[in-house]
Amino acid sequence: MSGIVNVYRSAAPWRWLALLLAAGCSLVLSPAANADDLFRDQVAPIFARRCLSCHSDTEKKGEFSLQSAQALQRGGEVGFDIEPGDPESSYLVELITPVDGKAEMPKNADPLSAEEIAAIRRWVAAGAEWPDGFRVEPARVTDLDWWSLRPLVRPPVPETGQAQQDDQPAATPIDSFINAKLREHGLTMSPTADRRTLVRRLYYDLLGLPPSPEEVERFVNDPDPLAYEKLVDDLLESPHYGEHWARHWLDVVHYGDTHGYDKDKPRPNAWPYRDYVIRALNEDKPYGRFVQEQLAGDFLWPESVDGLVATGFISAGPWDLIGHAEVPETKIDGQVARNLDRDNMVTSTMNTFASLTIQCARCHNHKFDPVSMEDYYSLQAVFAAIDRANRKYDTNPAVARRRHELQEQQTGFESQLAAVEKQLQEKKSPEVVALEKQVAELQKRLAAGGKNSDA
Repeated sequence: MSGIVNVYRSAAPWRWLALLLAAGCSLVLSPAANADDLFRDQVAPIFARRCLSCHSDTEKKGEFSLQSAQALQRGGEVGFDIEPGDPESSYLVELITPVDGKAEMPKNADPLSAEEIAAIRRWVAAGAEWPDGFRVEPARVTDLDWWSLRPLVRPPVPETGQAQQDDQPAATPIDSFINAKLREHGLTMSPTADRRTLVRRLYYDLLGLPPSPEEVERFVNDPDPLAYEKLVDDLLESPHYGEHWARHWLDVVHYGDTHGYDKDKPRPNAWPYRDYVIRALNEDKPYGRFVQEQLAGDFLWPESVDGLVATGFISAGPWDLIGHAEVPETKIDGQVARNLDRDNMVTSTMNTFASLTIQCARCHNHKFDPVSMEDYYSLQAVFAAIDRANRKYDTNPAVARRRHELQEQQTGFESQLAAVEKQLQEKKSPEVVALEKQVAELQKRLAAGGKNSDA
């Protein structure tokens, strides 16, 4: 028995700090070593981190670049002022200096730190000099010490301490954390829910469905002290558990039973991926395996059903039918559609599995996450050689394994045949090669004559 699944197959906000530095008519370009060091070591890194994402030679917001002295001089036409040797009279210093904790520049961003402002003041005081021929390059973020990127660490369970009158007993370590945080804020737990309320909460949380009146009465009247724990186990074993919680995963990966866009046609073979997610949750599939199957299951486990069906993850999102099927890739619209499709693959992969936005780096180095344009396009290159297709798969694992074995044998035989044919071709004498050409030419003439007579 076989099926078909729709899968993939191989085949910024402006920052105007830069404008504040525009004063080419008053800049002094000097080769003084100390001034050069001040700019290279302290001021240029500030420009690289805080300015070039919007004001570089390739990303010239406001027609302004901060990558070279020449670009800065051209920017001076905008009218912002730097007074070399006099920070107090420089408009730049005024705009980047916070008042009541807020600075006018950079716009829509955190103010410069006190150290950064001090460095720019020293640069202006020293003559606002720019080393000869020096170019500022965009900063490559190497600091990965972000809270969301650190390894998970199991925290110590809070000490119970002296129990307060309103504390609920800590049945699990989670309760200890809750009690500790409630005490920290002078709060107490809500009263214990009655059994009718509790059974309804469990059903809605785990299955998304209400219990029947009979199920409510059965739980309310169950004298077993472990009745709650048993009910939790029963609901986790229900097939409705996977159906309920799969919805959240399918929302994250942009799953749809239709293509989206203006021609929102149905996807008749999308459902096997949906059922795969439900099945994975109900089987309590290890998360690591769950991730690997969706990204590379057809390579890692090509003989398994899940290994093939799970790759429907990559094609779960919207698809521009017109841009792909009706517009050739030789046209700009076709190229745009394919680029957006790869962008959706990168976005879905990183947003889903890394909880990290990356799509902003398609146009510029990410301002708030350690992601560069190089990172983004390196990831897009991973998906550049794949396309959408309907792929057959075997629902019987034994048949799938046998098919995989036979396909590998067939590939081997084809390679051997190609090698033999190459050897035969090399051994042919010039006379045989010439005779074959004559035969081919005669066959071509006979075929053409047959067509003419039919006409």
